[in-house]
Amino acid sequence: MEPAFGLPIATIAIGLLVGYGLGALPVGFIVCRLFGVDIRRVGSGRTGATNAWRAAGVKAALPTLLGDALKGAIAVWVMQIALQSPADDPGPATWRLLILSLTGGMAVIGHNWSVFLRFKGGAGGITCAVTGLALYWPVGLMAALVGAVMMYWSRIAAIGTLSVAVTTAAGFLAMAFSRQAPWPYLAFPVLAVTAVALSLRPNREKLRQGAERVVTLW
Repeated sequence: MEPAFGLPIATIAIGLLVGYGLGALPVGFIVCRLFGVDIRRVGSGRTGATNAWRAAGVKAALPTLLGDALKGAIAVWVMQIALQSPADDPGPATWRLLILSLTGGMAVIGHNWSVFLRFKGGAGGITCAVTGLALYWPVGLMAALVGAVMMYWSRIAAIGTLSVAVTTAAGFLAMAFSRQAPWPYLAFPVLAVTAVALSLRPNREKLRQGAERVVTLW
């Protein structure tokens, strides 16, 4: 069965699997295991760079940060190569962008609920920002900068991550409604921002109570 413009539905399924599979790679868990620590038993129990710092220090946090940043972008790049077609064909181009956006969104979902860790994982902030950068760099760059500034200002990882999600959603919506970016890009924030918001439900409650952890990196 094929959708409009003749693009096989199988290609959409492949994009979803590539995104989820690469996103689900538990970089923080693997890195911390190399240092003899189970990151799931430290701090928040999440596998992101902030908790890797708590679990095993900067030597674990930096490779975790790099791996979590790149895996969503790599998923998008893999599908870009697989979907190469003439740029002046508006039908396939529209579907290509939709598949790339779905691939990126699934990478964030995979990061947050990894099949390799019984559907546990991180919060998705850095994966969301850099995957957005790979999809449409103005929005991704803005999200990364806002997240970094808010993290530095507040010293609370959840605030930085939520800032990335809000900026990603607002940025892609603004670009789509102003016709600066094609509408299929909206599939990415729908999936990615929802994944971040769901993962941070406990943190949002702690923020309301003033009980959220402060990151002591400086």
